[in-house]
Amino acid sequence: MGAIVRSRNKRIRGENNFSGGINTGLDPFGIRENQSTYEMGWDTDNHPFLATPKGRTAHGSAGGGVTNLLTAFGNTHLVRAVGTSLQYNSSGTTWTNISGTFANTDWDATNFEVNGAPALVLVNGMDAPRVWNGSSLSTLGGNPPVGKYITNDTVRLWMAKDDILHFSAALDAEDWTSAENSGFIQYYTERGGNITGLKNFYGDKYVWKRDSMAVIQGTNYYNFQLKEISNDVGCVSFKTIQEVGDALFWLGERDVYMFQGGFPTPIGDPIRGYLNRINRAQIGKCCAITDGIKYYLCLVLDSATEPNIRLVYDPRYRIWRVCASNENYRYSVLFNNQAYVGNSSGQVYRFNDGSFTGSWEIITRPFDEGIGEAEKEYKELHLQGYFPSGTTVQVYYSTDDRGSNWTQIEFNPATATVAQNKNMIIPLDTIPLTHWIRFRLTGTGPVTIYNMQRYFRVCRVQH
Repeated sequence: MGAIVRSRNKRIRGENNFSGGINTGLDPFGIRENQSTYEMGWDTDNHPFLATPKGRTAHGSAGGGVTNLLTAFGNTHLVRAVGTSLQYNSSGTTWTNISGTFANTDWDATNFEVNGAPALVLVNGMDAPRVWNGSSLSTLGGNPPVGKYITNDTVRLWMAKDDILHFSAALDAEDWTSAENSGFIQYYTERGGNITGLKNFYGDKYVWKRDSMAVIQGTNYYNFQLKEISNDVGCVSFKTIQEVGDALFWLGERDVYMFQGGFPTPIGDPIRGYLNRINRAQIGKCCAITDGIKYYLCLVLDSATEPNIRLVYDPRYRIWRVCASNENYRYSVLFNNQAYVGNSSGQVYRFNDGSFTGSWEIITRPFDEGIGEAEKEYKELHLQGYFPSGTTVQVYYSTDDRGSNWTQIEFNPATATVAQNKNMIIPLDTIPLTHWIRFRLTGTGPVTIYNMQRYFRVCRVQH
C-alpha cells in the first residue's frame, strides 16, 4: 500500500510506485494504491519499479503468409509454417523452403526419435503427419492418425484427433497398429466436443477440451489411466499452453489458469476487463509466449481478427502488466534460451531483444487519500525515475472517479531530457479543489519510474 505522511505544516504526502500491476477486475476505488486501472507499454524486468519492456529484432524476412507454426528442431534450428509452406532456418537469419505444399492451417509439433535418429514430427489435422530430420521431409510411416495435436513422453508419440488420443508403440514412432503395444483412448465427456490441447508435463499427458481437462498416467498400454481433473476448466486455444518453470499456463473459457498439479488455479481476475472483451469468434488465434520466466498472453479483443494485445504474468511477483498492442503474434518458441515469435504476416522476431521505441501509458486509481468526504488542495506531483535523453513525458489529471475527462498539466520537462535519474516536479496549482483525483502518465521511449508522490492539503469538512 502507498504511504500517507502528515507533516508539521499540515501538508500531506501520498506515495505509490505502481508495483501492484494492473487490475481491471474491480471498481477503480477497490484496487490497491500501487495498482493501475489502465496501462500500456510495461514489463516486470525491473520490478518493483515500473519500466518499459525490451524491443524486438526481425529474424530474417517474412514468409509470404500467416505464421501457422513456429517451433525448433531440437537445439539445431528453427522451423516455421507460413501459409502453405514449411521453412527452416539453419544458419544466420535465412529461411529456406522445405519441399511440399500443405494446408493453410495451424500446425503442432514435437521432437522425438524416428528410425533411430532425432526428428521433428509435425501435424495439422488435415495433411498426413510429416517428419523433418534436419535436411529432408518425409511422411510418418506406420499408419498414424491424421492428428491435430501432438506430444510425446520418453517412450511414445501421442496424437489427438477429434476426441480420441492415439499412442504409438513403445520406442517406435512409426508403429500405430501393433496389438498390445499401440492403441487409443477415447476422451469422452458428458457435453461432448473435440480435444483442444495436448501437452506432456512431468511425464503425464494432459489433455483439454473447451470445457474440461484430464490426465493420462502410466507408461505402458496395460496401465494407462485417463483421470478427469475438471469438467468445468478447459482450454480454448492450444497455442496459449506454455510451460513456465514448474507450472503450466493456458487460457480457458472464462479465466487464465496456472497448474502445478492437483487442480488448476485461476489467475485472471486482475485482467478481467480484457478477458471480457475477447472476440469469441477468433478465440482460437489467441497465443502465448514464454521467455522461461514469465508468461506473455496475446489476446484477440473486440472486433479484431488477430491478437492485438499482449499482457504478461510474472509468477515471481504474481502480477499482470500490459506490454504492447497490435503486434499480431500467432506462434512462439523458446529456442536455446531465446524466445522467438511469428506474426500474422509470417515475420519472425527475436522477442525481448533490442531497445524499446514505442509509447507508454499508465492510469492510477482514484485517490481520496483516506478522507473521501473532505476536499483536497493539490500542490505538487513528484516523479523519481530514469528518463533518458529523447524520452517524452506528459502528465494528466482527472477529478472524475472514472477518469473519463483528462486535463493535461503544463510543466517544464527539461529535467527529463538528461540520461540520468531525476526527481521531476510537476506543479498542481491549477487543479481545482476535489474529493478525489486520478493521474495519467504518458510518453514515448524507454523510461523507469521508481516512485510518485503527491503533496496536498486537506480542507475543512463542511457540515
